[in-house]
Amino acid sequence: MNFTELTNSIVAVHHSFLRRELPAVSTQLEELSKELGNSTEISEAQSLFKKIRDKVEAHIKDEETTLFPTGSALEQGQTPPQAEFDLLERLASMEKEHDNCGNALKLLHQMLSDLPPSELQERVAMSVSALSQDMDEHVRKENTEVHPRFLELLKTATNTRK
Repeated sequence: MNFTELTNSIVAVHHSFLRRELPAVSTQLEELSKELGNSTEISEAQSLFKKIRDKVEAHIKDEETTLFPTGSALEQGQTPPQAEFDLLERLASMEKEHDNCGNALKLLHQMLSDLPPSELQERVAMSVSALSQDMDEHVRKENTEVHPRFLELLKTATNTRK
């Protein structure tokens, strides 16, 4: 699979999953908050999830609007679109975001597990677990396949221009 096929697959599978599930989990957390009477614990869980969601949505936007199109252009021997940021710095920060998001989702799952059990609490915990599992696979693909290929494409393009 080439870079473009790989990134198209990530967008189709993982990014579409996130676009569907992030709002659904937000809604479930709202319902759980109502069920629990706005407890401190659920408020903290909601706050953490909002941070996760905001970061993930910004992250996938950067991938889809800059990183992936740049790699695809380089792969096809074309001039990449102009980036609004340093690509190597952003790539390094994306890998840190991957780690932070995984850790935050695990913490969120633990916070949810500590809440009083109910059908809704179990459903939200299962949704967060599904997000975490998908994120693990998503991050593995990006860290071990997309990012190394992107760096190689960038290196090749830089050497060709010299």
